[in-house]
Amino acid sequence: MQVPYDARPFAICRAMPPRNTDTPSRHARFASAHPPEVAAARLALMVQRRGILPPREEAMIGRVSEDRVVLEHHVPRTRNAFKPVFVGRFAREGRGAVLAGRFAMHWSVRIFLAFWFGFGVLWTGSVLAMAVAGTPRAWLLLPVGAVLLLIGVGMVALGRSLARTDIAWLSARIAAALDAPPAD
Repeated sequence: MQVPYDARPFAICRAMPPRNTDTPSRHARFASAHPPEVAAARLALMVQRRGILPPREEAMIGRVSEDRVVLEHHVPRTRNAFKPVFVGRFAREGRGAVLAGRFAMHWSVRIFLAFWFGFGVLWTGSVLAMAVAGTPRAWLLLPVGAVLLLIGVGMVALGRSLARTDIAWLSARIAAALDAPPAD
């Protein structure tokens, strides 16, 4: 008997396209045909150390060693604490090396955001508890917590939009320094 409709299992069908395919992955692996010590030296040649005065041109700045690699994209006359920073390490793989790590916001920015959003939630929860307890006019303080949360979301969204090309820029420079395309 012939079925007049598509009888393939539902799991194969996709109702929606994959989420934001233009955004590179936060986890990254870069392969190199060179051993870890040579790969680290090659990458270190492309990286500028952070100094007292920032570079006047677009540059990849940070620290490189076999055990720890910390890199960020520096754009002149621009400050963005929400930009992604690559943190990784070299590992030996066969005759070559792999630089494996991830792109994330700086640890101090993540702590700041945890306090910011935590205070916004704590404020809102406290005001709601006061309102339930019968404190007169406690509801007047409720918008303060919502405004704090919205400002936090706005800061993160603005920072991410300003740094939307940083992951691709850093990935291209790392791959060029290691003389190999990123390994997936």
